[in-house]
Parts: sequence; C-alpha cells; structure tokens
Amino acid sequence: MLPHELDQKSCESLESEAILRITSYHRRDFDAKVVTAEPGQHDHARSSLFKSFGESASSGLGRLQRLPFELLSSICLLLDLQSALNFSQASRSARETIGSIPQYHRLREHSLECIWALSRTGLSHHTSISDLHAALLTELCVICGSFGGFLFLPSATRCCFACIESAPDFRIISFHSLQKESRRLATWLKRSHPVIHSIPRSYSSNEKEYTSRRKLVSGHHALQFPRADHDEDPRAILGKLPDSPVLRCMAACRLPYFNLATGDLQLGISCKGCQIAMEANFSDANFSRRERLYSRDGFMRHFWDCVEAKELWASSEGGMVAVTEPEWTRRGGL
Repeated sequence: MLPHELDQKSCESLESEAILRITSYHRRDFDAKVVTAEPGQHDHARSSLFKSFGESASSGLGRLQRLPFELLSSICLLLDLQSALNFSQASRSARETIGSIPQYHRLREHSLECIWALSRTGLSHHTSISDLHAALLTELCVICGSFGGFLFLPSATRCCFACIESAPDFRIISFHSLQKESRRLATWLKRSHPVIHSIPRSYSSNEKEYTSRRKLVSGHHALQFPRADHDEDPRAILGKLPDSPVLRCMAACRLPYFNLATGDLQLGISCKGCQIAMEANFSDANFSRRERLYSRDGFMRHFWDCVEAKELWASSEGGMVAVTEPEWTRRGGL
C-alpha cells in the first residue's frame, strides 16, 4: 500500500469515528426492557466458567480419553448448556477439555449474560452450545434482516427489538392461561413444552416491578403439541390469549454480535438524526426509523441517506464543535 493511500484510509477511519460519536447513540432503554443482570452479578462466573486453569489434570475422562480431541470437541458442542456446565464441573480433565474449545471461550467472553439468563429462566436444558454460539456469530435478525442486538431465549435465535415486540414467532404466553384454554394437565404441558420461569425485575424504565416469578411458554412451542381429533386447533387456542409485549421481553436478552473475521464485538447503535426526524414529524415510518439498530458499518451506510444525521454532523464542523442533540438521545432513550 502506498503512503498516500495509507494516509487517506486513516483519515477516512478517523472521520467515521467522529461521525459515529456525533450522530449515533446507545439505546439504554432497550437494556431496561429485557432480561438483564445487575452490574457485576456474574463477575465471578466470568473468571471461572468454561475456563481452563492451565493445570495438569490428575483424573482422566474415562473412555472419552481415547477419542481424538477434534471428535471430543464436536461432541462437547452438541451438549445443551446445562449438560456442558455439569460436564465442566465433573473433573479437572473435563474442565480442561471444555476450556480448550474456542467456541466455549467465546461464549464465556461475550455471552455470559445470555448464559445467566438461560440458566435463571430454566431454559439451559433446551439450548445447545452450538446454537448459542451460532447466534453469537449472527449479525442480522432472523425475522426482518436488520441488525439484531438480542437473543430470543426459547429458541436461541438472533433478533431485533421490534420483532421481539411484534413478530408472531416470538410470542410468549402465560403457562396457566394455556393450561386453562387447552384443558391440558400441567404435568403434560411441562413434559411437552420448555417452560420459561421469568426473572423478577422491572421490564421498563417506568413500569412496575414484577416481584414474583411467572411460568411462560413460547407461542411457537405451544403450536407443536400433538392433539386428538376432538381437540381444538392450537392456533385457535392462541388466538384467545392476550399478546403482551412485557411477557415477550421476559424471554429476551441482549446479545452482542461477534465478527469472527475481525474480532469485533458490537451491541448495535441508533441514529440521532432519526430521533430528530421523529420529533419534527411523528409518523409510523419515522418511529420505525428511530427504533432500528445498526452495526458500525451499517450505520455509516445509513448516515449518507439520513438528511437529519448529515445536518447534525455539518453543525459539528467536522466533530470540532459541540452540538445540541435531542434530550431523548442524550439519555439513551430513558
């Protein structure tokens, strides 16, 4: 690469960083609406979960010790989360095995909140390590294709916040309501459906706190149970039950996107210009614009099409002058 090309690339990178600083922001209100641990709640787990201590193992893995490491790694990736946790605690050799698998290392470093949420909600037996790792490496929402900064816990799928609130595939219903409408025994439903145990907390910056745990079921899973000829169609049963955005949020958590090629980790950013546009002219279209998250590269593509963001950037005189931004974006949506 020629020196002038290197300088040009460096200047473009510096300008991009300045544009991002002036015209983008982090949606803190999204964090307040989904499953989130208290700060520092899993610091201890971060230092030990799925981590090799680098010590010689005094006990082996029994017959598993005969397998080539590549095959043993493949088997470990097929484990569900709870089985992986149990296996890693079985012996020092098991911990060393788990700790030496790159996928486990990435999950410990970047998906600890999701691991905690899956364990606390009772879904760790229903989520495979390979599915969770695949979601970590997925950038876009599986429903709409926009940047997805979240994980829908019952299916371990990448999604955006708008789809959490509205997509039929992400509907969450009360276990007791399903039991009442379907006239099925609770024991049968528990055997047939992964039951979500909600985490007590507030699921909004200004809503009441949910102090007790609730039993929930994914609407997608509720459609799967077998029925006799005389039974009512599950779709009809679901149609009778209320659709609650709060229940949906009880089954979702933040999940950063990890770019395996670059090692870049992103939670997603929003556009200040889109908030300015919505405040100037409230409409469904402008509201949808405001709700979108972007990767850094995706935001830069959006920036050149966003009139309000470009005007905000111009008012900063290349990032050298402080700008007046909406109170909403200054507070991160809170």
